Amino acid sequence: RVARRRWRWPKRRKVAARPPIHLAPRPPLMVACLPFCGGRKPAAAGDKYAAHDSDVGSSASQPTQAPTGDRSPAPEKSARRAVGHRSPRLLNALSPQRRSNKAHVEAPLHAVGDMSSLPKVADLVAQHRETLKLVREHPDCAGLLGPEHDDIFLVRYVLSFKGDVAKSAAAVKNCITWRKDNAELLARIEALQAEVRQILPTGILPWRTKEGQPIQVAIPFAVDGKVWSTRNEKWHHEAGISNREVAFRICDQLTRESGHLVKLTIIQDLTGLSLTFVMQNRRLMQNQGKLSKLSEFLYPQMIQTVVITHPPSFAKTLYDIVKAVVSQRLMQKVRLGDTLAKICEEAKLTPDTVPAFLGGSNPWDAEWVPEKVKAHAKPAQVPATVKRV
Repeated sequence: RVARRRWRWPKRRKVAARPPIHLAPRPPLMVACLPFCGGRKPAAAGDKYAAHDSDVGSSASQPTQAPTGDRSPAPEKSARRAVGHRSPRLLNALSPQRRSNKAHVEAPLHAVGDMSSLPKVADLVAQHRETLKLVREHPDCAGLLGPEHDDIFLVRYVLSFKGDVAKSAAAVKNCITWRKDNAELLARIEALQAEVRQILPTGILPWRTKEGQPIQVAIPFAVDGKVWSTRNEKWHHEAGISNREVAFRICDQLTRESGHLVKLTIIQDLTGLSLTFVMQNRRLMQNQGKLSKLSEFLYPQMIQTVVITHPPSFAKTLYDIVKAVVSQRLMQKVRLGDTLAKICEEAKLTPDTVPAFLGGSNPWDAEWVPEKVKAHAKPAQVPATVKRV
């Protein structure tokens, strides 16, 4: 026989108390880098801004309020805070960047950028004067061109088709014919765009790139997928037309006002995109292919760069799927912005002009930005202009 032992709780062993840990002061190089890594830099003697908060993400344009009541910290806490011993979790909770994301913030219009690097329309027209004349005299354009089809309108086609007169004239004919046949759709673009924003979040940022080009942000996958299924293929096609038409009108207006050829920078945020959604909605991918082919003659020389942010884990598979349906011209302009530094480099932006929901430090917000994206907004820890030590 085997005697069964009665199970008992094991006795706890006494553990000696650990000695306190004394934190040594940080080296001067690390203290100098504290404003970029989540800490503080020691205040210099006589600095009148020493009492203000200098957390990461705080904007210089935000007014500071004087503290109320006696909240002076203890001497030992002040010494630790001067060296920069602050918890990253506490930084995220106290940072003005975090607080500003909870409410709608209207940002002022930033500088329009330096357009000196953009080509001048007058120089392009003078350079392609003979080609523009041949396009006007081509049989495909006979009786179609009106007063609104000036040199600024035609020079985009000449640039897109590398000076080929026949292809440029054919594209001009297709554009004018399509616009006449779809005049009713173009007349209600503004109302359609307001409806599209509620389902497919898309909008124009209130500032431009360093080169003065407008920025369009699209976050189409951060919404409920059931809403997509309630709309038919025709609605998705018209929604794509409205996004492109609004952007092209802005580029054309800025081109005529500035005298420089202005193009559009697109930031495509893929937050919420899954491989299951891609496989179940192949028709939407095919629709993007149709819109890409249509844009070649409707909106020539409109897109400068397409920056992809928050790419999914299956980015390589997605690239192969999109490459099969989208035009080759558009795929050559696609860039990957998986970090803040890459976004700033490809989109010609600075960290303070990248919205917080894209990984930047700008607290700008809009009603069309989904709450799912705002909840996952993380301010940048290191600006792109600062090298890591």
